[in-house]
Amino acid sequence: MNTTLRGAAAVICILFGAGTASAAVIDLGFVLDGSGSLSSYDFDSATAALSAALSQIPTSGGNEYRVAVTSYGLSSYTIVPPTVVTAANIASIQSTVLTAYKDGGGTDTAGAITYITDLFLDDGLGDTTLINITTDGTPNSQYLTENAALAANTAGVDGISLEAVGSGVSSPYALSNMARIAGLGTSGDADAGVIAADLDSLPNATETGFVIPVADFDAYGAAIEAKIDQVIDDTGVVPLPAAMPMLLAGLGVFGFVRRRQTAG
Repeated sequence: MNTTLRGAAAVICILFGAGTASAAVIDLGFVLDGSGSLSSYDFDSATAALSAALSQIPTSGGNEYRVAVTSYGLSSYTIVPPTVVTAANIASIQSTVLTAYKDGGGTDTAGAITYITDLFLDDGLGDTTLINITTDGTPNSQYLTENAALAANTAGVDGISLEAVGSGVSSPYALSNMARIAGLGTSGDADAGVIAADLDSLPNATETGFVIPVADFDAYGAAIEAKIDQVIDDTGVVPLPAAMPMLLAGLGVFGFVRRRQTAG
């Protein structure tokens, strides 16, 4: 190997090493509606489904996934504080989700968005922060909830998405309002939020805010599993270090020059 290529190869090793050392931290915040409109059976179904779906989160590899789980009604409650998921603690996290508190009362979705955003801000936001809200009812205030979503986006949250579960939020009007919340929480643009009914082709949650209509809490498990699976796919690749594209382009030039010299 000539001296130039040997040196370039060494730089690649250094950059890949640096990329591995600076693996991304992905924040996944899960918010469970525990308002008075949910029966205890439906709330328990939601916690069981979420607990099971969390098993999909990688406990090794290039990125770290930090999970937080909260519930809300009139007030919000921390079930799992922001915690990096590991092979040693995933079972404990799943068990703790099953103990989630059902508050009752109204549906303060605005307060719930602010609450989980502040949880992550207190620890320092990861490289990507996504919030998932599961609800069976319209917010106490659409206006305040839209403002809370926009404030979360301004604070650094990269995406908000929702599961709208049951007949109470199945109308086009209700779904459109939830899509507005998701759009504001992801891009800062209410009109950018979409209704995503097909679990096999969900949007990238880091780019598009969306709401998934779900028939009932018996069907919720499939929805949250599809959501987490899609998020892992969209966030699971460790990006190349910033200098890598330029370096690779340079190596292409070196290879071309070497071929010309050999041919000559």
